[in-house]
Amino acid sequence: MLDFNSTLLIQFFNFLILLILLNFLLFKPVLKALDKRSTVLGSAFDKAEHLKDDVKQLEKSYDEGMKERKKPLLEQKDSAVAEAQKASMRLIEQARAELSKELEKVKGDVEMESRKVSDALRGEVGKLSTEVAEKILRRSL
Repeated sequence: MLDFNSTLLIQFFNFLILLILLNFLLFKPVLKALDKRSTVLGSAFDKAEHLKDDVKQLEKSYDEGMKERKKPLLEQKDSAVAEAQKASMRLIEQARAELSKELEKVKGDVEMESRKVSDALRGEVGKLSTEVAEKILRRSL
């Protein structure tokens, strides 16, 4: 079976002493450094998240500010467009009124000329009918 001798016992004590020394000299300082590093990284991540939130808030306030600055400009543009539309409608109505007056004048002139021509033709028809009748009858009426 197993034989226990003094070398095994010495190796066991050496192992315990080495384990205790490594624990104090190596493991605890390394673990402490790792804890410190994770704390620093955690605070850096928290700070980065806080900065991201600040940036989002600044972007939001910037967008709101831009909307507020654009609002009067858009209102001015809309009022200018509305005024231009009103002016164009006034010009169109004015042109329509002038054309309507001109059309009425032309209609009146055409009607007057038509009456003159009609009256002149009636006189001509009377003369021509008399001449035709004289020629047909070959005598003077």
